[in-house]
Amino acid sequence: MTRTDNDGAPPCPVAVIDDDHGVRTALCNLLDSAGYRSCGFAAGEEFLAAACLHEAACAIVDLGLSCMSGFELAERLARLRPGLPVILMSARDGAAQRQRAAELDAAALLHKPFDAETLLARLRAILAAPGSGTMRS
Repeated sequence: MTRTDNDGAPPCPVAVIDDDHGVRTALCNLLDSAGYRSCGFAAGEEFLAAACLHEAACAIVDLGLSCMSGFELAERLARLRPGLPVILMSARDGAAQRQRAAELDAAALLHKPFDAETLLARLRAILAAPGSGTMRS
């Protein structure tokens, strides 16, 4: 069953930007099965050129994208869609990554592998209270 907002319309999509097809597909399937509407992209440039950019309620972005990095995409999104919550994800964990994510006001920085409930709980909190999902160290 698809979640709807108060007027019965389907919710805004959650964008997943990851160049790993398997990860992208798994995350989109997870979101769809949890009642969200997802849209997946293999590259930041692809997302920036899509209609989903203007509709998205949240963007889940891999830091290790092959062309434009996840940090570069988050910077562009901050200019193009101020207030759009961005969840960053990475296979690496380091102080520099955490610092940069905080500087970009990322809603979260998740370290792969993370479990489905961690992502869904974070997404629910972000979407329930816009503006309150920002990372603060």
